Amino acid sequence: MLDKKTAIYESAKELFFQEGYKNVSLRDIAEAAGTTIGNLTYHFPKKEDLLLRIQKELYEEFFAVFDSEITQENAMSVLLKSFYEIQEIREKNRFYYEYIINIHEEFPSMKEELLLFRKRLKNFYQTIFQVLVEDGVMREDLSASAYKHLVTTISYLTYTWYQVTTPYYDDTDNLSLSETLTSLVQPYLTKKGQKSLEFS
Repeated sequence: MLDKKTAIYESAKELFFQEGYKNVSLRDIAEAAGTTIGNLTYHFPKKEDLLLRIQKELYEEFFAVFDSEITQENAMSVLLKSFYEIQEIREKNRFYYEYIINIHEEFPSMKEELLLFRKRLKNFYQTIFQVLVEDGVMREDLSASAYKHLVTTISYLTYTWYQVTTPYYDDTDNLSLSETLTSLVQPYLTKKGQKSLEFS
């Protein structure tokens, strides 16, 4: 049986997913969790506190999957797996990623966590690309700044994906996020890298 704080948190996530965070009040969350407003605000004084916990959990969930050393043997599979993981996390938490800009404008304290995560994410991809260059899987003739730009593009794209893939576009013509990220990387691959991508 869930303790009351966890029950409140899980109820909030479910309601945010179903209704969107803007359409859910603290009273709605308390009712769904079978508790009072007073008990809810004891654990989470503001909606921002619930969103902060969700944000932290999302970031921890991503890096929990990639907590091992990156080597020449696993770098390509880790890279591709990270793209699928990013897509999966965003699909499961669309209420957060569809409105991430609005959320960070409304709750500035969340921006600090976002910037720390982006820095960690950039380091993660820079390490992978460095290992793949050394292994002859990615192109050695490209400059360090070219790879830095690739890392930045990946980082930005993963955060703006649901702002640019809106109902204004025909979904049948859209690539998935993981397919798009893979396409971004392809021009940086050597012939060896292209072959390893085909067999991945």
